[in-house]
Amino acid sequence: MRDYEFYYTQDGSVGLYSYADDDVYHSKFGALTEAWEKFILPAHIEKKLNQQPEIRVLDVCYGIGYNTKALMSFIINSDEKFLKQKNIFQKIKIVLKKILKTFLYRLNIVSIDNNNAKWLNKVLSIPIETINEDNISSIKIDCLDINEELVKISPLLKTIVTPQEIFTNVVPPIFECFETYWKIKKFLAKISLNFAPKNKKEIRELLELKFNKDYDEIAKEYKIHKYVNYILIDSLVDHYKQNYITKEFKKNIKEKSKKKFFNFSLVNYAQFKQNFRYNLLTRFNLFAFLHNIYYDHLSIRYKKSRFKPFSKLFKLNFYINDARKTILNIKGEYDFIFLDAFTYSKAPELWSVEFMAELYKHLSQDGIIMTYSNSALVRNTFLENNFYVGKILDEKTGKFIGTVAAKEKLLIEYPLSSYEIGLCATKAGIPYHDPNLNFDKKEILKRREHEFNTSELISSSMYMKIRKSRSNQNEE
Repeated sequence: MRDYEFYYTQDGSVGLYSYADDDVYHSKFGALTEAWEKFILPAHIEKKLNQQPEIRVLDVCYGIGYNTKALMSFIINSDEKFLKQKNIFQKIKIVLKKILKTFLYRLNIVSIDNNNAKWLNKVLSIPIETINEDNISSIKIDCLDINEELVKISPLLKTIVTPQEIFTNVVPPIFECFETYWKIKKFLAKISLNFAPKNKKEIRELLELKFNKDYDEIAKEYKIHKYVNYILIDSLVDHYKQNYITKEFKKNIKEKSKKKFFNFSLVNYAQFKQNFRYNLLTRFNLFAFLHNIYYDHLSIRYKKSRFKPFSKLFKLNFYINDARKTILNIKGEYDFIFLDAFTYSKAPELWSVEFMAELYKHLSQDGIIMTYSNSALVRNTFLENNFYVGKILDEKTGKFIGTVAAKEKLLIEYPLSSYEIGLCATKAGIPYHDPNLNFDKKEILKRREHEFNTSELISSSMYMKIRKSRSNQNEE
């Protein structure tokens, strides 16, 4: 973990900067917001949720898990409403049965004896239509990443309350009519910085950027459900067994520069689960045994995290390896693929024509791939693999913020324009190649550079000038 710098993004979620790759994992404007807006909402998961027995998801470059966490949160929230409706119907059924039973007895229409007991049971068992719990989709998520440390810490990081949420709850709406409102907002936000974890000047700089009602609403909308991290911890304990929370691991996350970014309640829960399931020595240690009994049966915090009905919905698999090797070995097709690798100049091996071809093989006929990239190179790589390609729209800003690809044309809500398709056919759209999925980064970059320099394709700058000239002529 010494190769990473933690920082808080504007929506209160933790971001990472990689010294090795000289790149950030998440936008400073919101790691969690980015996951929701570029992957979860554009996927329209609700169209398949509880409409088919199983939904399969491939998360390429899991990192610290925001895409998977957001997906799980969306599904749990949806299923909670689903199950709530089911419970309401069941309660109605019970009440109606009681009313019917009382009514029949009071009118002396039915008396209990051997002759009419069967008839009464038949009347009282008249079915009232309910939602069948078997209709709830199970969710299989395969998480791919090469960095084991990041996967391990993913459920243990904090998600804080942002300064914006603090002052929104404090400032009365009546002040919205006056300039005083904005002064009070800024004042309270600066005060709140003394109480919320922060990354020094970054959050102070952000204070001047986005104090508006739209942002406050976004911050409240995109949340990690309280059950998600517990479910992830259980899955990671099953994956690593006694090698999840090691002494060295705990020592690293307790370093002064990192400690404030971790939720140690979750760390303790992970330690408890690991000891209880896999560390036999703790079963003969009286102190550890009593601690486990307390945690399992008495701890209020643990009681509040009873999530077993929802944990059964998810099956998570973690593949810690080069994604190119993993993609060649995994079986089956996926309904949704999240492609969230570093930018193509930093990780060209995960944007090559050949890697995309493997993703095509693993995508179901009505499945979709989503990525944050808007580049001509990425879009042309999809096109070369016979995908239909479109754009991801942020409905709040009206801007296109990513790319979506599918095997079926009807699944593309916002197709590429003729201008964007033309841009893919310029030098900017020349893709990376990795024929055997085993070239190193330098070799892949070198090959594309050679193809770029020797290509007779028009440059992207020249293409834009020609298009602009034609547009001006049409206006005249």
